[in-house]
Amino acid sequence: MKIAVPTRQNYIDDHFGHCEMYTIYTVDEKTILQVETIPSTQGCGCKSDIAKVLQNSGVTVLLAGNMGAGV
Repeated sequence: MKIAVPTRQNYIDDHFGHCEMYTIYTVDEKTILQVETIPSTQGCGCKSDIAKVLQNSGVTVLLAGNMGAGV
């Protein structure tokens, strides 16, 4: 399974739309098998195609918070 988390300077970013990158963890039941990153797009991630980019990378779970109205 691949899990994506919005990050900034190697910490979880509490604002999904303005993160620096997405850190992707490939895991099995109890072990992290691989860690990779995908840079965030310029501007607000809420208005980008990041969901499709993550999906195309095999991500099936996105952990995020503080998603606003996207206005």
